Amino acid sequence: MKRRVVVTGIGPATAIGIGKKDFSAGIFGLKTCLAEIPNSYEQNYTFKSRYFVPKPKFSLTDLGFHKSVEGMMEEVSRLSVLCTMLALQDAGFKISNGDKYMQVEGLQNCGTIMGIGMSSLQTAFDSYTAHIADSRVSASEPRSTLESTLNSEPNPSLNTNSNPNKPRFNRMVIPMLMTNSPAAWISILFGLKGFSYTLNASCASGSYALGEAYRTISDGRCDMSLTGGVEALAERNGAIMRGFDMLSTLTKAEDGRPQPFSHQRSGFLFNEGAGCVLVLEELERALSRGAEIYAEVVGYEAGSDNYNIVQMDPSGDNIASLFEKICRGIKVDYLNAHGTATPTNDDIESRVIQRIFGDKSTQPFINSTKGILGHSIGASGALEAAVTALSIKESRIHGNLTFEPMGNLNLPMETLKTPIEYALSASYGFGGHNALILFKRYLEDE
Repeated sequence: MKRRVVVTGIGPATAIGIGKKDFSAGIFGLKTCLAEIPNSYEQNYTFKSRYFVPKPKFSLTDLGFHKSVEGMMEEVSRLSVLCTMLALQDAGFKISNGDKYMQVEGLQNCGTIMGIGMSSLQTAFDSYTAHIADSRVSASEPRSTLESTLNSEPNPSLNTNSNPNKPRFNRMVIPMLMTNSPAAWISILFGLKGFSYTLNASCASGSYALGEAYRTISDGRCDMSLTGGVEALAERNGAIMRGFDMLSTLTKAEDGRPQPFSHQRSGFLFNEGAGCVLVLEELERALSRGAEIYAEVVGYEAGSDNYNIVQMDPSGDNIASLFEKICRGIKVDYLNAHGTATPTNDDIESRVIQRIFGDKSTQPFINSTKGILGHSIGASGALEAAVTALSIKESRIHGNLTFEPMGNLNLPMETLKTPIEYALSASYGFGGHNALILFKRYLEDE
């Protein structure tokens, strides 16, 4: 018999808010945070897209972690640790400082599954530049073990330089670039001994991670999971953003607003860094410790377009088949759509919605969180799942920041109050990775 799985903690970190309270206020208040691209981005290239969403600003040392630990992380791992602490605190777990790491009570039989899309590359770029320039690193004698590094003061010559135009080769470049690092640091710093790994499904990575975590608990492999998605694409010269710009996937709007599901849409808004970790628990375990429950996870479906490395299948057949499987016999009240604001993707997604749910009068409420947050690639699915769970808990649906909306879509323009029984979060990624997660309002008497 499958076990029931519930969401008991939400830990988001975005430009509009860090932590559930500020994040929720920003989302339902339709707050945005856009910045113009700096001059340093256009030394050798002229961008068609003129705006991006900056990464959130924070310090792990302010949360009690030693600065030597933070110095060994790329931005994506720093985000994963921050979001984990926020999620655990939100879920009601007691966290205290240990001799080296955090001490957390009640995390027995807990797994970690994190999704990432591309991960951070700044250290790789700097180290490569230093390597081919044959830079000489004046560093102290290398320490023999990671343990000695954790207990030491960071050596600035190993990581950064007082002259930002003269990169140094970072001796920790390999562990910093390992794609398993976001999950590994969670288990190391919070004392978790359960299975721990990352997965990659491009823009659907956060949703895949959440779905797989749901399955592991439902199937009895663990009782709890820390799961979600993180992404950090910040690079001081804008090379990663340029890559997306050259694919013509980014918004060309004069004000930077992407406007998903609008006739004015021209591409997505680049988000250079964000993350979200959710605490999933087996229902009886959550009840036994008196946890607040946001929503119950009751379904997960994933599939592949097998069509193109950067384009959705125009037929939408695979996505439609996932909807048919997960919605069987269920009335969906709310759909947090993928909604990138790219002309082709929004058109395909809207046709699938109409194919599954009929016309506007019979469709669930539909919105796109990317219209507020921009597109954070591997983190987007987790952030949107968090919004979906919050919407169920609070009976609220955020409005769409969209003008001239596409026809025959049930798109609320303002945040509204409405009861939600079932809600879906949808993610579709480069390479044809598709995922749907079904949430349900938790009722004590069921």
